[in-house]
Amino acid sequence: MDDVIKHEISALDFLRGWAAIFVFFHHAAILGGGPIILSGEIGQEAVNAFMLASGFLIFYQCSISNSYSQLNNFKGIKNFYIRRFFRISPLYYFILIFALFFSVYLGECREIILDELSKPHSNMDRYYINNPIKSYLIHITYIFGLHPYYSFSTPLPDWSLGLEMQFYILFPILYLLYKRHFLAALLITLSLMGCIKIALDILDVNFRMPSFLPIKFHNFSAGIALAYLYLNKKNSDKKHYFIIALTVITLIIFNKNLYIALIFTLFWLYLCKEKPGFIALRTKIRHLFEHKSSKFLADISYSVYLIHLLIMLPFFSYFVEVTNNSLSLWLILSLLLLSIVLIISLITYRYIEVPGTKIGKYLISKN
Repeated sequence: MDDVIKHEISALDFLRGWAAIFVFFHHAAILGGGPIILSGEIGQEAVNAFMLASGFLIFYQCSISNSYSQLNNFKGIKNFYIRRFFRISPLYYFILIFALFFSVYLGECREIILDELSKPHSNMDRYYINNPIKSYLIHITYIFGLHPYYSFSTPLPDWSLGLEMQFYILFPILYLLYKRHFLAALLITLSLMGCIKIALDILDVNFRMPSFLPIKFHNFSAGIALAYLYLNKKNSDKKHYFIIALTVITLIIFNKNLYIALIFTLFWLYLCKEKPGFIALRTKIRHLFEHKSSKFLADISYSVYLIHLLIMLPFFSYFVEVTNNSLSLWLILSLLLLSIVLIISLITYRYIEVPGTKIGKYLISKN
């Protein structure tokens, strides 16, 4: 296997790419007066789908990549942290500067939108930031996700990045446990995280956004379970069905809906079932997953996720007066805005994300 991680499972590209688009239209519906169906749970579930994809990719990559040495030694763990840091941080640090510098202006745009939509004003602390330098330092260290107040304290949807970084920090320990006895380790970790989540509710510890890992761990664990089932699909036994049942039940209980449980089940059927009927199904939909648009959207999905609100808030503060009264105008202007976001995201992907990942790869090769 190559030392440079390669991932060719097109279904996960499809999931990541279109999850970013759903997040975009979710926020467009909220800020532009779009259809109610898009402004409800769909954005949260799209982010949950990102977590599932992240859990899958991290477990899968650590299982197949020589550079990680299956996290059996210090070198492999160091390479893992280097790789993940340079995948996320360069673009985030860059965009965070703009978000904090223009935060007051973005807050004013948000107030215009709220007034036009005749909705009660939400907490505006994330825009009118008293100490931008302190906020920047708190966010570049990723500790903001551990604090209820700072979990959602910038104009960016970066609460999930603090969550992601907590997952990365803990993952080497999780991976070693899962390798020894996957089902038992999955049951123990889900139970432990669930107990912490329940304790937070009992103690009335309210995060502005669910940026603390125990609150969302079940979505990451679903991706881990999917990767394990995929890597061991030729050795399928009763244990696999216990893993599937445990994952589905946990997703339904903690997400309080069927969306991610359904996505998990569909991807398990697509990736892991070798029976003729499922092979025929995969053949029919593979062209959709492998379409160039899926790879393109997957590549720029992180940029789309981070950037879109910085452009959307000024955009809809100007146009919300007309979009709020016309669904057709909302759709036309949202598609125009999406085109702008995609172009800018492609630029940041090529000139910030890609160089950042190359630095990570270079440092790994030096090891």
